[in-house]
Amino acid sequence: MIPQRNISMISNTLVTAGGRRIPEAVIERDYVLAWFLTGLAGHPLREMLAFKGGTALRRCWFEDYRFSEDLDFTLTRPITLEDILAGLNEIFATVEADSGLRIAFDREDRHGHQNSHTFYLRYQGPLPAANDVKVDITINEVLCFPLQDRPIHRTYDSFDDLPEGPTVKVYAIEEIVVEKLLALSDRARNEPRDLYDLWYLFGSTNLRVAEMRAELDTKLALRQRVVAGMEQAIAAKEDRLRRLWAARLAHQMDHLPPFDDVFREVLRAVRAADLPKPEA
Repeated sequence: MIPQRNISMISNTLVTAGGRRIPEAVIERDYVLAWFLTGLAGHPLREMLAFKGGTALRRCWFEDYRFSEDLDFTLTRPITLEDILAGLNEIFATVEADSGLRIAFDREDRHGHQNSHTFYLRYQGPLPAANDVKVDITINEVLCFPLQDRPIHRTYDSFDDLPEGPTVKVYAIEEIVVEKLLALSDRARNEPRDLYDLWYLFGSTNLRVAEMRAELDTKLALRQRVVAGMEQAIAAKEDRLRRLWAARLAHQMDHLPPFDDVFREVLRAVRAADLPKPEA
């Protein structure tokens, strides 16, 4: 396990580079998540858990991505929660033996979830205080693009005890974009990270919403939703997302882009797909 001073060094370096100070607890969690994924890479659960979401973007696709605070997976085959937890306990033992990090199951989420296993892990890392991380495992999902075997980024030289080379099963970028579009247009969800992620991905790739229309329809059908009105649903969230923008995201990156620019560019990308309007 790296010493606490390595965490402090990263935080100070980001400030010196002209950015915002990232809390040391956020950097520590990033380190712990990387070690957890390294343990997963060598366990049979690797074949059953497809890694997705913002943490997958950071740890396996873009090293300079925003920090993320949870672990999201989709099951690739049926397996009970009991078997998942048994496998995780084996991973925790391996991680502790290899790094000294202590990770353990803490509690199930108190909110009911129909299509996911949601729970918290407790960990003790380089910082004095223990902390936790949320894990969400989707049970039933349609995967429209092939999963990718991606290496786990070390990201920082100061994470110097992380081995290089282990890989995990990760969502394709296209799959992440489609699911982020579903999340951003979900009227019951108000997470600025969905907007940021789409902005980053549209700016970093040549992907276009219109080219993923069939996959969008497939995933919407699973949720008993339709594509009509998606653009309008996103537009209606502008004020809510603006209010939450800095509070939810400022601690996850050293340079937070202006909300108005991000929202305008994402809405422009969605409008370019010429999606059907809601029925009158």
